[in-house]
Amino acid sequence: MTFSTVRRARTAVAVIAATLAVISCTNKTSDRDLVLVNPIDAQELVQGQAKLLGLGGTTTGTYVDPRSERDFRLGHIPGAISLPFQHLAKNKSKLDGYDVLIVYGDDYNDPKANAMSKRLLQLGFSDVRTLRGGLRAWTSAGYALDTASDDT
Repeated sequence: MTFSTVRRARTAVAVIAATLAVISCTNKTSDRDLVLVNPIDAQELVQGQAKLLGLGGTTTGTYVDPRSERDFRLGHIPGAISLPFQHLAKNKSKLDGYDVLIVYGDDYNDPKANAMSKRLLQLGFSDVRTLRGGLRAWTSAGYALDTASDDT
């Protein structure tokens, strides 16, 4: 092998390795990808009062509760969709038709809420927000919880 052949081969390997690194990084979602929203802004998004891209349209959103069905029944945001994290793959169609998904957990930096938000982004849902402070912030802002189980 000549020097130039070896150099071209090394360059090709380097390009392939760099391409694979970029591809593998784009499939990973981190905490930096999470968009946090406070309870007041979340309400506006869900009620469709926020303007979409300044074009005059309105968004339709919903709350997503990734906690267990038992925890959901004990107290959840009114109108929320109960979708335990472990059932996301088979029930993600429940979320079709919503422009904005607002995921919440029990408290600040809730690992289940963060994991659900990241997974929804990976599944292709484009506007996923995480409720900053979860149910703690929700109730601290003066909003009530629903304990009815008919929203499941």
